[in-house]
Amino acid sequence: MPKPRVVIFNDTHGWHSEQLTASFNALGIDTVYSDLALCRIDLTLPNRIFIPGLDNQLPDAVLVRGIAPGSLEQITLRMDVLHTLHEIGIPVLNSASVIELTVDKARTSLRLAMAGLNTPPTWACEDRQQAVDIIRRELNAGYSVVMKPLFGCQGKGIIRIDSLEQMDLVVPVGEAFYLQRYVLPEQQGAWQDWRLMVIENQLVAAMSRRSGHWITNFAQGAQCFATTVTEEMHYLALAATRAVEAPYAGVDLIKDHNGHFSVLEVNSVPAWKGLHQATGIDISGPIAKMVANHISQKQPNKFPENVI
Repeated sequence: MPKPRVVIFNDTHGWHSEQLTASFNALGIDTVYSDLALCRIDLTLPNRIFIPGLDNQLPDAVLVRGIAPGSLEQITLRMDVLHTLHEIGIPVLNSASVIELTVDKARTSLRLAMAGLNTPPTWACEDRQQAVDIIRRELNAGYSVVMKPLFGCQGKGIIRIDSLEQMDLVVPVGEAFYLQRYVLPEQQGAWQDWRLMVIENQLVAAMSRRSGHWITNFAQGAQCFATTVTEEMHYLALAATRAVEAPYAGVDLIKDHNGHFSVLEVNSVPAWKGLHQATGIDISGPIAKMVANHISQKQPNKFPENVI
């Protein structure tokens, strides 16, 4: 009987793919590296989807590690591939629907708020005057405002607005304003947040990220440390992951100067190199086991017969 095959999708394969391959191999599962940008929809093929490296076959499961930037049309086509694979019964982790929920910060914020979870006051709009009015109101109340790209990661393109004059120089990405009340750190001048990794409703690892700058992403030079997890943190991480319907996710928490935790973001395509370095915990192993569990529960191919 042939080994199951899992496709790992990313535009660049490196440390994470290697870690996952070792973990999958330990479970008797082969991996194929591929890139969603190289896939195609092809109705002349029996499976209607072409994935490089599979000889016109379908994988037993898909793990999405990264999606390259692209135009709206390019991203839509890549999502089409993931949606179709899911619809025909191939486990896709995380699914296109989950990725769409979490890559859009406004949708994530809405889901968190609708689930009753603590998250900073947030606004999203297209109209510049509305954005200016919101920022003016926040500044008059004594708060700064953080503006982020609606679709963004690793702390890139984030701006903290401390005066209304800054708006004269601000050009939002895609003419969409995603605004969030700036959370003052618990200790002045010592910025910190927390990343918790949740896999199948289990907290697997956690770290704190500390920086001398208010942007605390690992990719922006923050230092990562193993951390204890309070009951509140544990609850928020699991509840936030459920709120976006993700089988696994990296949840970012922040603590304000009053000691209260809030959920900043939920990442459905989380990196974990910093988390691994900080804690020594193997993250790829539980992810591979999660995928293996989904393979074992997979339903038969659901492609309909051709209708003549």
